[in-house]
Amino acid sequence: MRFAGSGAFIGVIGFTLLSGSALAAEREERRLSTGEIEDWLEAEPGTKTGDHGAESAEDEPLPAPRRHGLVLESGLGFLTQLGSLKHVTPTAPMFQLRVGYEFFEVLMPFVEADVAFVRTAYANEPPPPRTYFHFGGGAGLRATLPVGSFGLFAQGSLGLAKISEQNVLSIYGFPNADELNLYFGGELGFEWYQVNPHLALGVHAGVRYYGDGLTRDRGGEPPLAMLGSLQIRYAF
Repeated sequence: MRFAGSGAFIGVIGFTLLSGSALAAEREERRLSTGEIEDWLEAEPGTKTGDHGAESAEDEPLPAPRRHGLVLESGLGFLTQLGSLKHVTPTAPMFQLRVGYEFFEVLMPFVEADVAFVRTAYANEPPPPRTYFHFGGGAGLRATLPVGSFGLFAQGSLGLAKISEQNVLSIYGFPNADELNLYFGGELGFEWYQVNPHLALGVHAGVRYYGDGLTRDRGGEPPLAMLGSLQIRYAF
């Protein structure tokens, strides 16, 4: 009986020692080195173990582009005369500004203003080449078809235009160019919506009819012009 009791006592002590050794070994295995801690701290957000917040933020879809509200658009492009004035002026740089409001996802009424910096470089001398500004301003309507990160659109506008200097074009047969004259035009283009939902980049191109302002008094080709520009759009 004494031997059995002693054996049981020794077994309990041995089990306790083994359990303690196993627990100590487990603690040794879980201890991180200084290098491992530094690597964990330097890891990119979302790659750390337990960093569930960053992972969920990365999984969230990008915000959609603004499709309603006030829109401001500006662009830099060109104006090329296709009528009789093409023998007088070369292609001119043009700056455009447009303000619209998207009441609906696909329709936007807008007002526009533009100015082209023109020179009579193609005309025969005398007089020597002269420069003038060609102003325009009006209103129109744009229809847009969103396609993923892009938008295809068509727009038409109606307004008034004139040149800045008197008698610059009258000598070449355009006596009404320095008076306000009606114009109307149409453009096609597309927009590329950026990660920032307020911003988009676009390309426009189309034709404009300038009416009596650029109609030659001795007859000639219709007063048409081609215009195009690269645009940046901001939706509030």
